[in-house]
Amino acid sequence: MSQFIAAAAGLASAFRPLAAALALAAAAALAAATGARADDAAERHVQGILDEAAPALDAPSREAMLDGIAALVDKHVDLRRVGRFTLGQYARQMTEAQAEVFYPLFTEYATLVYQQTLADYSGQRLEVTGSIDRSARDIIVNSKIVDARPGDQFADLVVHWRVYRSRDGDMTVVDAGANNVWLAIEQRSQFTSVIANNGGGAKGVDALIEQLKTQVEGAS
Repeated sequence: MSQFIAAAAGLASAFRPLAAALALAAAAALAAATGARADDAAERHVQGILDEAAPALDAPSREAMLDGIAALVDKHVDLRRVGRFTLGQYARQMTEAQAEVFYPLFTEYATLVYQQTLADYSGQRLEVTGSIDRSARDIIVNSKIVDARPGDQFADLVVHWRVYRSRDGDMTVVDAGANNVWLAIEQRSQFTSVIANNGGGAKGVDALIEQLKTQVEGAS
């Protein structure tokens, strides 16, 4: 099993405090903003998603919960934008033929990651606690588990949502994280490493696509 496959299989662990120091440092830089302010519209948007997620997280079966999470991801997360971000500089080197394969494959892969991660919060309810405007179109919204008791595994957990606001005001989620560890940042680190270690450019993207196929097929 390659380093990438092993890391991808355990991406849900990026939501726990003992994640890699590199991801923590990147997330801390991401969250820093001079003169940042709260964004009420983004907070309302995320709270609406969390309210919509509550029935899925409280579903009577795991299958129903995973289906509910998948529907929420499809509706509220801009996975094409996220996918392009995860490729870093290699997004510009990908051919049209590769893009036609990569983006649908990444959608399957990222949905699985969200399902695995959010399933950890089964039976819990999340509530928005504040936000930071990194810019007019880039907002981080924070949330916490409602009624988490002191000493509970979720007591000190802060769940973050990165929101992108389009020019016409529409908002979508483009990343999620917890305790300053972010899924898309972790994915970008893994993906660009696979591409670079396999010759870079189109050849490296082909290697990434093959490993993503292996990951998705292994989870089905």
